[in-house]
Amino acid sequence: MALHNVIENLIHELRYREVQPHLRPCRRLADLGCRYDHFFLTRVKDRAKECWGLDVTVENGTDGNVTIINADITKRLPFEDGFLDQITILAVLEHIADPKAVLAEVRRCLAPGGRLIVTTPTKLGIKVHDLLVRTRLVRDVEPDEHKDFDVSPEALADWARSAGLVVEDVHSFELGMNAFLLASRPQ
Repeated sequence: MALHNVIENLIHELRYREVQPHLRPCRRLADLGCRYDHFFLTRVKDRAKECWGLDVTVENGTDGNVTIINADITKRLPFEDGFLDQITILAVLEHIADPKAVLAEVRRCLAPGGRLIVTTPTKLGIKVHDLLVRTRLVRDVEPDEHKDFDVSPEALADWARSAGLVVEDVHSFELGMNAFLLASRPQ
C-alpha cells in the first residue's frame, strides 16, 4: 500500500473513532458528503434501520439498508421536513463555500430531537493538510481545494446556533487540528 494511502486511512480512522461513540441507534441516518466509497456509512450501518449517503462523487444505488444518492448537499436535500434522526457531516464543510446554509438545511431535515454530528479541520488542520498535499504525503484533495475560513470549535457552534440547532458538545481533537460538533434540533 502506498504511503499516502496509509496516511489518509489513519486520518479517516482517527476521525471515525471520535464520532462513533456519539452515534445512537436510530431509525434513519444520513451521511452528507459520504465520499465515493461511503466507507463510514458502511461501517456504522448497523446503527440505523435505514441509511442514506449523499455525495456528488457517487452513483445512485443500494446495498442492504444503505441507499446512496448522487446529490449536491449545498442544495435542498431529498428528504421531507423532520425525516432524519441523525446526520453526519465528516470532513466536508471545509469544501463548502456556505456551511451555514448546509446546517440550516440539515435542521429542516432533522426530526425534533434529531442529532447532527460534524467534524471539520480547524484552520491549523487545513494548513497541515495542505502541507501534506503539497509534499504528496496525502492525495485525497487537490491543492487549495479547502475553502479559506477560520473554523474553530467556537465558530462551528455559532454556525449551528444560527441554524436553529442546540449545541450539545463542541471541542477540538487531534491536537487542535479538527473540530467536533454534536448538535440537535429542538424538541
